Amino acid sequence: MMVIGIYQSAVWLTTFYRLQQLGRKALIEQSVEGIKPLSSISENPKFNLSWITAFTVLVVGIIGFRFQEMPFGKITTNAAGETIYKWGFVSTKATNDGFVDGWARWNFTGYEGKSAYAEYRAVVETMKNIGQDPNLGCGRALWENNGELNKYGTTMSLMLLPHWTKGCIGSMEGLNFEAAGTTPYHFITAAAMSKQSSNPVRELRYDDNNAGLGVRYLQELGVRYYMAFTAEAISQANMQAALVKIAQSGPWVIYKVEASDLVVPMSVQPVIVTSKVGDPKERWLEIGTSWFQHPEDWAAVPVANGPDSWQKVEAVVDLNRRQGEPSDSSRRVDIVKPSESVNKVELSPVQVSNTVLEDEAISFTVDRVGVPVLVRMSYFPNWKVENAEGPFRVAPNMMVVIPTSNNVRLHYGYSLIDYFAFFMTFLGVATMAVRWRGRQVERKRKSLSR
Repeated sequence: MMVIGIYQSAVWLTTFYRLQQLGRKALIEQSVEGIKPLSSISENPKFNLSWITAFTVLVVGIIGFRFQEMPFGKITTNAAGETIYKWGFVSTKATNDGFVDGWARWNFTGYEGKSAYAEYRAVVETMKNIGQDPNLGCGRALWENNGELNKYGTTMSLMLLPHWTKGCIGSMEGLNFEAAGTTPYHFITAAAMSKQSSNPVRELRYDDNNAGLGVRYLQELGVRYYMAFTAEAISQANMQAALVKIAQSGPWVIYKVEASDLVVPMSVQPVIVTSKVGDPKERWLEIGTSWFQHPEDWAAVPVANGPDSWQKVEAVVDLNRRQGEPSDSSRRVDIVKPSESVNKVELSPVQVSNTVLEDEAISFTVDRVGVPVLVRMSYFPNWKVENAEGPFRVAPNMMVVIPTSNNVRLHYGYSLIDYFAFFMTFLGVATMAVRWRGRQVERKRKSLSR
């Protein structure tokens, strides 16, 4: 951007100088006859070539000298015994302290260049074999969050599990990261299932190193496999009945999470919950985390909307459990609870089968219609459903559908804002094309008039 700015400044200053010259000439001659229209210096190929050459030499020179990698440069020892870097008549103290030397070297040696590559490859192959085992199969995996994983090349190296396993083993941190509405719940779960997690999402109430709570979190998020790394996490995992050890690779112990299917029948009718207090941007986060971490406060799972026949309640802040005020650095997200008793409406049993997960769709079969079914897929307004009502957003950030046919399919589609964005993109491209064509016609007209 700096180079572009300097280039444009040079063009504008040159144009301004030439306009001044033309103005003086017109004043002296008291006439504008014979004055030809100015052409921009940016249209001069020689000027552009000279500019590119000069800046290329300058940039290469600065970077090359800074990192002491100039052609014909050499490291020598002077009379005082100091090691210097010399390039022609220019010299400086020799150093390897380039501000990105180590970072670049670490990144560009790749996974294979790390001393722990064999360990990394082994655990990836183990997960790949688990996915190919017909008795286990594909599914989402959550691994213990630990800074020591940087030895593989990055602490995010296991996000590549879907890549190495051809989409069979999903990475929870890769699936629900950054912009997903499920991100907070992933990190709450990672904290509970890790000895020492990074806990990056602000103001959450983390349950650090507590697998007793974490197992339920795994189940609610539809996590099929848990990968423990430290002795502390492994010890806690071994005490959980819902975690079944299925493999080990180096320091990693892999467990299958029981009762973590992606599509499950609901036993109690959801309750529609609204909230009129607190930060509007965090109202669903308050509802979602409150149910996720304190289900004992809720007789039914909260949903954002649903059929008129479902009970509606308002969520209120539990001031007795508030931590910090909204402006305090110590603040934690509020715990909310229903303002009135929730009527527990038992639902008829439903059998779910033939669940198929695709890249942008999920389908399943039910033996009874009209009964809500929970789909453990991160909610977003773009989800559309066939042969069912919904999808309705349900805590923490999943979906509920009410089948109207035995075969149900959800797919990720387009919303009105998507279509509007497509239209604006087309309009922008069309405008650029029209303006470009107009400039071509104008240039041709000017060349013919000379």
